[in-house]
Amino acid sequence: MNDNDTNTIRTRFAHVVLAVSMLVMGACGIIYEYTLGVLGNNLMGSSHEQLFVIIGLMMFAMGAGAVLQQRLVGNLIDKFLWVELLLGLLGGISTLVIYATFVFTDSYQLVMYAFSLGIGVLIGCEIPLLIRINTEYTNTLRANLSSILSMDYVGSLIGALLFAYVLLTRLSVERISLILGCVNILLAIAGVAFFWPMVKRRQLFLVACGLAAATLGVGLSQSRTWMAELQQRCFVDPIVYSKTTKYQHIVLTESIPEDRLRLYLDGHLQFSSDDEAIYHEMLVHPPMSLARSRQRILILGGGDGLALREVLKYSDVESVVLVDIDPAIIELAREHPKLVSINGNALQDARVETRLPEGVGEGPESPVWRPTKRDPLVDNTEYKIADVTVATVDADLFLRNVNEKFDVVIIDFPDPRSVELGKLFSVDFYRQLTRRLSDGAVVSIQSTNIFRGELVFRCIGETLKTAEYNVLPYHEHVPSFGEWGWHLAWHGKDSAAMKARIKELKQFAVPTTHLTPEVLGAAFIFGKDWQNLEEVILPNTKMQPVVMQYYRRSLGKRAP
Repeated sequence: MNDNDTNTIRTRFAHVVLAVSMLVMGACGIIYEYTLGVLGNNLMGSSHEQLFVIIGLMMFAMGAGAVLQQRLVGNLIDKFLWVELLLGLLGGISTLVIYATFVFTDSYQLVMYAFSLGIGVLIGCEIPLLIRINTEYTNTLRANLSSILSMDYVGSLIGALLFAYVLLTRLSVERISLILGCVNILLAIAGVAFFWPMVKRRQLFLVACGLAAATLGVGLSQSRTWMAELQQRCFVDPIVYSKTTKYQHIVLTESIPEDRLRLYLDGHLQFSSDDEAIYHEMLVHPPMSLARSRQRILILGGGDGLALREVLKYSDVESVVLVDIDPAIIELAREHPKLVSINGNALQDARVETRLPEGVGEGPESPVWRPTKRDPLVDNTEYKIADVTVATVDADLFLRNVNEKFDVVIIDFPDPRSVELGKLFSVDFYRQLTRRLSDGAVVSIQSTNIFRGELVFRCIGETLKTAEYNVLPYHEHVPSFGEWGWHLAWHGKDSAAMKARIKELKQFAVPTTHLTPEVLGAAFIFGKDWQNLEEVILPNTKMQPVVMQYYRRSLGKRAP
């Protein structure tokens, strides 16, 4: 085949090659946006803002790139290949550099925004450059725009699906960006191969591609080690477990000398074994003691099994349904020896159902095993504890589809710092819950720190009242968290009658480590200044998630 035949084939298929390139670039571009957005969420702890801010910045930068590319003249194929190479290198190293800056300095936000703008400018140059190059290989402007823009949109859809269902569930964000960088560099090398005669300084470009690919290759081979070392600097105790799921980043730390285990979700402490008994006893035993019956229990959140441990102390509990969206938390609570020891093996004997009772869910039906206990020192009789079912589904979806009614509901969600968490503290959610409550049922709700998160705490109470619950707030000091708050909610008797029942409590039906009737009575007392808030607190709804704004305002008050 002579040079003329090669040029003929190149001319015939150039528009196809450019369209496929646009498909790949469209996928990479949207994944870069999502990757930096997720990283911003994890580092700054405000996902409802940072995801939108990062994507907004990158879209703005893409517009700037589309304007700046007008200045690129001459050999456009050369210019496009260098843009692709720079994008691969800059995008590939972005998350590692941002996270390292987060660990060692206070300037990580500026670095993150700088990377977002730089990557956005380069992505913005791609489409106009390809359209300009493609004018030589298509007959009309209409066909040119159609082939390039349609491939960009299709690529964006493919990238979004890949990110949500494949990459984010299997890879950490730094490895995602490194792999994307390699894809961009491979695309640049493929472009050199296809347009070989038209590329100037080919040797220099290939050397640059080799150096960039080697840099990203070293990053890929060492990223786990580097990230482990960087991540450890963010925690006082040694990390013994770290995993990123499609829902959250899970870290478990353990200090052997202090005999202390701590669980973090997205960098936020969820419990410390030093004082988790205070928290979980305050969460579980008030509703268990005040409800008319406690045969059927629903735990929303609490995948660590610690609330379940307290529930299973009651001999009259017949069934427990625990709903936690992340199977990885359930697996950790069932298999990590130290956590199993702390949660009293509460989840070890429970079969996990990844479905709803009516079959709405992610997997097949699984029968529930009846856990038993045996005390061979007394006799050989097996004693039934309770039927325990674990549903790894969204709690909102669960309530919309389940038909069972519950005597006690324990809500142990993380603080409402994101859209997906904010909906679980809404009027809509609590009204949905009302339909799942039996007569005389009592609900307890984890409600954040009452001082540093005062607005959030008050918003939860106002939201429950708007959902037509009777409400009693209460609080207790938990050393790892400060002065923590909860709410009791129920229908029927007014607050005075419930307070009278609390006063009548002389002892709890099960042994406790911290909680006494006197401690519980004092927990419902608030200081004189608590009544003096002048700001009008709005209830939280799915359509107006004000609780996240209250949470953002409270961040400035939080202790480091």
